[in-house]
Amino acid sequence: MRTDRPLLGRLIPGVRMRAALAALAASALAFGVAAFWVGRAVHGDLERKASNRAFTAMENVWAKIPKGPDEAYQDATFVVMTRDGRWLRSNKLNEVYQHQGYGVGLVPIDPEEDRRNIEYDLAHRSHSLFNPVTLHFPAGMAPDRDSVLLKGRSVQFHRALTASYNSTQLEQYSGVSGLPAQRLTVYVMIDPQEADQAAATVTRVLGWYLAPGASLFVALMAWLATGLALRPVESIRWRMAEIGDGAYHQRVPVPRARDGIARLAVTTNVTLGKLERALAEQRRLVADASHELRSPLAALRSTLEVPLAHPAQADWPAVVAGALTDTERLQELADDLLLLARTEAATADGTVELHDLITEQLAERTHTDPGLAFRFEPAEATVPGREVLVGRILRNLLDNAAQHTATAVTVRLRTADGWAELTVDDDGPGIPPEDRERVFDRFVRLDTDRNRATGGAGLGLALVRTIARSLGGSAAAEEPPGGDGGHLVVRLPLAG
Repeated sequence: MRTDRPLLGRLIPGVRMRAALAALAASALAFGVAAFWVGRAVHGDLERKASNRAFTAMENVWAKIPKGPDEAYQDATFVVMTRDGRWLRSNKLNEVYQHQGYGVGLVPIDPEEDRRNIEYDLAHRSHSLFNPVTLHFPAGMAPDRDSVLLKGRSVQFHRALTASYNSTQLEQYSGVSGLPAQRLTVYVMIDPQEADQAAATVTRVLGWYLAPGASLFVALMAWLATGLALRPVESIRWRMAEIGDGAYHQRVPVPRARDGIARLAVTTNVTLGKLERALAEQRRLVADASHELRSPLAALRSTLEVPLAHPAQADWPAVVAGALTDTERLQELADDLLLLARTEAATADGTVELHDLITEQLAERTHTDPGLAFRFEPAEATVPGREVLVGRILRNLLDNAAQHTATAVTVRLRTADGWAELTVDDDGPGIPPEDRERVFDRFVRLDTDRNRATGGAGLGLALVRTIARSLGGSAAAEEPPGGDGGHLVVRLPLAG
């Protein structure tokens, strides 16, 4: 039955595509925010400049009132009105806005009601009198025909109440006679058009032209950079494919850059080395086990074939007893091999009271080996592991000592620096220095112990070291303190 997993695998983007898409999205977002921020910054800066220009225009308009009908300040949108709302002079403001029906809100300042409207003092430009006020143009209308962008807009005006002028000054300024002495109201618009146009231009250029192009460029650079970064990974993948086909001696290339990929390659090579050694050890174990199984199988076969060839002359009880002995040896060998394989993957779960376990096994030895003396120098020690594994260490050590000793076996247990040290000494011939490491190999029997009837399969001490290492400890054959006999030492970490 076919599934759609391959199709889904093709639809899911790879690392390079994901990096490029992430860079595209991040850069688009960054440029979009930058375009908005720059536009706002430009708009705010130009608004402040427009406000300063309007403030300067108000000073110029105000300064020309007592001097007569000189030309008004032509760069500003302003109006000068009397206290009853009559416009005396204006620039870029249609006359229709002085009618209240249009609701623009250009109303004169009442000196009696607004106590804050005092005469402008050039030394105090920050007076609250000149804080901007917001006014709204009606829909479809603007200050004049040249300001179409301000139709229906809300804009700000600086406003001020001038000094008091007499009728002659007012007539000279406006050409209108009969005006009573009064203070005039001046409105000057803060023109936002330049700020709006500049901000729109900046936002358009950054948001619609620069941002897409820059985002695509960043995405392309991310694509290329990710490809270069993943090139060592591709090399590692190719080499791993070769190793998977059987070239277990090869190793993956380590990049020159000391980054995460290089550390991954180093770790991979270390792991491959361990796997190669484990595979070689496994092959050697299989080969050694096959070799060791041939002898008991051949003995068992001959034990059965000879009586079958001469059944009348066979002593069948003796035949069955011999076959049973060979079968027991095969069973012990199979059990040791199985335990050896399981121990290599074992974990140190649980704890064992080592001193109690030694006491129990030595008590059993008084019945199984009555001709030998077993001495114990105890100390309390709790080690991690399962009782069956720790017990197998102790039993194999005692079996080895009992097989080689002449009269006595001495067991000592000490604790120091977080370790439990178990030593087993015998008064036998001892282990030559050149063989003290080799005796822990599998299926190794020294020349003085090649008799298969009494020497075993050569797995006892191999199991001791394998179990000890699986529990975080060690096993070794060391120089005996007295100079004679065997001296085996097992060190295990204390629990907790």
